[in-house]
Amino acid sequence: MPFRFFLTIFFFLQFTDWYFASDNIQRFNIIAEEINKKAFIQDSETKSLLKELEDITSNSPNLIPKYLYWRSFANYAQGVSDPKINTVIRSKLKFFDEKKYPLENALLLNSLAYNDVITGNYTDSFTNSLKALVRYKELNSNLFKSRVELLLGVICFRTRNFDISERFYKQSLSPKSPEAENLKAQINMYCAQAFTKIGPEKAVLGMVKMIPAVDKLNNLGVSAVLYLNIGGLYMLQNKPDTAHKYYQKAMTIGEQIENRSFMTSLLINESVYSLGVGNFKDAESYIEKAEKLSQEIGNAEQLSLAYNVKYTIYEKEGSSDKAFFYLKKYNDQKEKILSNSKTIDSYQAYVSAFMASAEKELMISKQKTMLEKRKLTITLISSVFIILMGISLSVIFYQKKKQQSIIKESEKEALHKQLIYEKSIQQIQEEKHKELLDAKVREVTSYSLLLSNKNNVLQEILQKAGKSNGVDGNEDEDFSDNIIDIVRKNLNTEVESQKFIHHFNEVHPEFFSKLKSICKDLTENNLRMCAYFKMGISMKQVAVILNVSTETVKNARYRLKKKLMLAKDDSLDDFVRNI
Repeated sequence: MPFRFFLTIFFFLQFTDWYFASDNIQRFNIIAEEINKKAFIQDSETKSLLKELEDITSNSPNLIPKYLYWRSFANYAQGVSDPKINTVIRSKLKFFDEKKYPLENALLLNSLAYNDVITGNYTDSFTNSLKALVRYKELNSNLFKSRVELLLGVICFRTRNFDISERFYKQSLSPKSPEAENLKAQINMYCAQAFTKIGPEKAVLGMVKMIPAVDKLNNLGVSAVLYLNIGGLYMLQNKPDTAHKYYQKAMTIGEQIENRSFMTSLLINESVYSLGVGNFKDAESYIEKAEKLSQEIGNAEQLSLAYNVKYTIYEKEGSSDKAFFYLKKYNDQKEKILSNSKTIDSYQAYVSAFMASAEKELMISKQKTMLEKRKLTITLISSVFIILMGISLSVIFYQKKKQQSIIKESEKEALHKQLIYEKSIQQIQEEKHKELLDAKVREVTSYSLLLSNKNNVLQEILQKAGKSNGVDGNEDEDFSDNIIDIVRKNLNTEVESQKFIHHFNEVHPEFFSKLKSICKDLTENNLRMCAYFKMGISMKQVAVILNVSTETVKNARYRLKKKLMLAKDDSLDDFVRNI
């Protein structure tokens, strides 16, 4: 009797645990689906839903990886960085290893990738996304596979690998994914195509055709993203008025949703539009708000863009000090992102993962072929051996030939893919070279601004020293003369001149030699002045750098045009820019 009683109690407890665990999983999945729908547009409600998921995990620890995934997904949707979450995720990876918990392990890697994108750490994000992708493929988890492919597309787009980005976006399109996710993937795909051979004109037409389907879906998040990106592509085509019309539509939706990252992107685009039409006041107002928001959410990429736009605004306004300040902040922020985003290394990681996957699929194909061959052989042997001997030999020969054909085709396809990726690596290296060249251009421009500011300060000291000369006697006179002498020696010294020429030659190595081939009589001062005009520096700034009057620079431009045999209506600036 007691034994039956305890046995009954045991089975009752087991059933109760199973029932509540099943109920927890069902509740968790329902809430997770709500988070997927609301993460982009309703931040406050999403946080409440995440708290409910966290409470569920206190009774079901096996759901912790899924909770961390949805928390990271929400951060990514809102463009908000969370400095502490990756530490928690890495600690859980030690327990949820890939052998015992393959899905949970993939979700944790995916979570790390979402958070690293926000902070601009594209290398780690790319690597972890690839690892997660391999796991999802092995587990036939198509929905999560599509989502991580969409993330890989975003990473490649931000690192300027537009062709690869487009391929990932296409792969992420799946009939099993929610319609809203497929539409977002299509929008991103058109954005990537705008920077490929397809071009922005065809890409924006594709987006415009999506408007009826997006309106029918009645999803504020998708509509906001669509209108913002349509506006961006029209700005890329230099159609600011059309772009502004779509920005206004996006702004109307943006005021109805809770997403600071989206609003930051919209404000940056509005600032660029205002700057393009010459409305500096609105441009400054928009970019100030965007800078503040990007700092609040810790979005590295958006903060970098805000600094770049502010530098451009102040440069066009002629505020050299502010322009130099934000140029330095932009360079520092971009350097921080680039130091965390070694594109070539992450691409090599992708190639390794891809080749490993291809080899595994080839091995499985061989094993299946061999298994079929053995089954067929056993079936033939069990039959009348003598009568069917000829047939069995024919079948074996056919299967072997077919197997070799499959292997050859697989090897050929693998080789073709390897050649494609090697070509892509070369393109990435060329992109990196271009980035280095751009950095040199910024360095020369920064150096010229710094030299201009230094000469302004020295001129002011020189003027004040000249005014005070002779007022308080011979000793003050000698002191003022010494100051004037020191200042004059430091105004546009020959050493600084040589430094400028050295930096300029690194960026434009054939510029001076081409000029001299056109006119052998050009002096060193003529060459320097041509260099400044090629960089787009104004006559006023050139006058300050060379320590001469603006009128002198104007006369020098006139004489240069004569030496270079330019017509009266020809532009000297256009001439040197085309060399």
